[in-house]
Amino acid sequence: MENEQRQAAPGAVSVQLAYLPTRADIAEALGARTPRWWRLPLIVGVITAAVLVLLLMLAAPEEVTVLAAAAMLPAVGSLVGGWVNQLYRVRQLTRHARSQGEYTMRADDDGVHAATAVMENMIPWASFRHYIETTNLFVLVMDDTVGGMALLPKRGLRDGADVDGLLAVVARNLAPRPSGG
Repeated sequence: MENEQRQAAPGAVSVQLAYLPTRADIAEALGARTPRWWRLPLIVGVITAAVLVLLLMLAAPEEVTVLAAAAMLPAVGSLVGGWVNQLYRVRQLTRHARSQGEYTMRADDDGVHAATAVMENMIPWASFRHYIETTNLFVLVMDDTVGGMALLPKRGLRDGADVDGLLAVVARNLAPRPSGG
């Protein structure tokens, strides 16, 4: 992981960011917060059930085929419903975030200072549980709710700041996400 390859640079005081949130930012942040391990057994179960239904359809009487197909519907519905729900959450969060206008952020040892056209806020580091570094973002996690996070897109760095400087400030004040979560 990127975070493990790069050491936090000591002595960074504050880092400035300015950005307009994108759908990709929101999708990447939500994806980073969702553990991937839970999907594997569900996907394997659906594939196994689909193969069994296909085999039953080829060799079984019509009543058994209908019964097997009906048994598959909840699993398929769960997968499709989860995917549609994730798309809806990304859309809603993106719409809300973009309605705020451009974000100007500053991360320093006091916390994260955020300002948009409609709000100004300072979130102390104690409000966050941990951070997650992705390819394009630092996701600062507050709680398990959809909105319980702050995004620091690496593309938004300003005034000569670099990713290592942002990592230094974040890592000095937060721990990375615990493994297994």
